[in-house]
Amino acid sequence: MAGTPNGTPLLQVTDLVKYFPVKAGALQRVVNHVRAVDGVTFTLARGQTLGLVGESGCGKTTLARVILRLIPATSGQVTFEGREVLKVPADVLRQLRREMQVIFQDPFSSLNPRMKVGSIVAEPLSIHTAMSRTERLRRVEELLEVVGLAGRDATRYPHEFSGGQRQRIGIARALVLNPKLIVCDEPVSALDVSIQSQILNLLNRLQKSYGLTYIFIAHGLHVIKHVSDRVAVMYLGKLVEETEADVLFEGPLHPYTRALVAAIPVPDPAARKIRAALQGDVPSPINPPPGCRFHTRCTEALPQCSQTEPPLVQVSAGHRVACHLYHGA
Repeated sequence: MAGTPNGTPLLQVTDLVKYFPVKAGALQRVVNHVRAVDGVTFTLARGQTLGLVGESGCGKTTLARVILRLIPATSGQVTFEGREVLKVPADVLRQLRREMQVIFQDPFSSLNPRMKVGSIVAEPLSIHTAMSRTERLRRVEELLEVVGLAGRDATRYPHEFSGGQRQRIGIARALVLNPKLIVCDEPVSALDVSIQSQILNLLNRLQKSYGLTYIFIAHGLHVIKHVSDRVAVMYLGKLVEETEADVLFEGPLHPYTRALVAAIPVPDPAARKIRAALQGDVPSPINPPPGCRFHTRCTEALPQCSQTEPPLVQVSAGHRVACHLYHGA
């Protein structure tokens, strides 16, 4: 889903941290923290798609929600067009809400079953604009047709649509305020494979038509491969590798990334690859392993991997990796 970036960063995330307190006892005192996001840094250019990938529980969705200020950050910075998202006052944040939207994972629970589709899509217009009811209806019908539905569908309820159609409604709602950044939080994971391709093609077309910038979250690289300009790989709250999509799939460096790439399904039985299966389970984000957080599952771990945490450093142009195999400790 290659966009046409103009070289100007739209979004800058610097050392972003989000810890959730763990409470215990009758007084509910904080005894530990879930380190959901732990020092994430990246830059996203206008018109590009950043694919954010990793196993369940690695912090992808939490990272996205902190960026959108849907939940408060513990520390760090999020800069959107020069504005510090985490510190702006309420009136500025209200404006930012128009420019930063989200498409949720579940097309069933993300739509209010008691509201008609027209009201669901028009609700942001009612909150953020002074458009008349007629103008809102016209805008809703226009967007429903843009996403592949009919204008008359505005009078129907969500339960009358299939999963793919509901996700199209969610996309229309995200588009209605003409945002610049859309977070796609696993928008196809709940859909059939044939419908997934339709939604991905729709998002691609919309990006080209409206000059959108995406953060696209997914579990597997098989989806990320077809939608991203750059890919960031997360493991247990941290980025372990980030580079151009083509570079990552042609030569992944981090052992975790290599395992994810090897797990991409191959439809041709004669071309099946030997898969480097990941060993063990993901450690607890409450008590992550010392040193490199992946060393407990890594077949290439060095002695220093269990002692020193590798920084995320640039090993070639635009390619950052957090691994002692490439820059030592």
